[in-house]
Amino acid sequence: MDIIRTPQGLYKTNCYILKENGYALIIDPGFHGLRIMKELQDVVPVGIVLTHGHADHICAVDALVEAYHIPVYMHPKDEELLLVKRRMPSGYKERFTSPYIALEEGPLQIGTFSLSIWEVPGHSAGSVFVGYKYILFTGDTLFKGTVGKVNTYNGDPVVMKETLKRIKSFYPSYVVYPGHGSSTTLEHELATNPYLIVHE
Repeated sequence: MDIIRTPQGLYKTNCYILKENGYALIIDPGFHGLRIMKELQDVVPVGIVLTHGHADHICAVDALVEAYHIPVYMHPKDEELLLVKRRMPSGYKERFTSPYIALEEGPLQIGTFSLSIWEVPGHSAGSVFVGYKYILFTGDTLFKGTVGKVNTYNGDPVVMKETLKRIKSFYPSYVVYPGHGSSTTLEHELATNPYLIVHE
């Protein structure tokens, strides 16, 4: 199994390409669809999963769907983010218009990839964790040393507190791949991340 991380666009949003057995799953294609396509030349993409619907995580969706005719998965509580008008750099003013399949908590099979989905609202109403084997893609909910902002369009600080409490119950051996910045482990974050330590 290979995990390719390609920071995309002005905000260096991490797009992840999970490759295994000749197939690929794309997580959070925020920008630069052509660059992502170059990374996919030796594998067959089977789907796109979005950890949430903020613009810097979704702008390459339509280009990839047009090229590969693959399904898109997003939590429906973030659909409003595809419609709201916000002050953003020009490259992020477009939202994707391709149809999507609604994510919900529980197991999810996409091609050969057996995933686990957890609802983790707070940064946005439709934020999710995507688990695959020992890997946890955390979007903008959990980062190395910090957590996602809650002063966003459909963020909620009260709900985020409950999400942070829930994270403490996750298996600590997960390797965490966040929406921005470098990877970490859940064990390290549970021991050192001030937001997780505070919320006992």
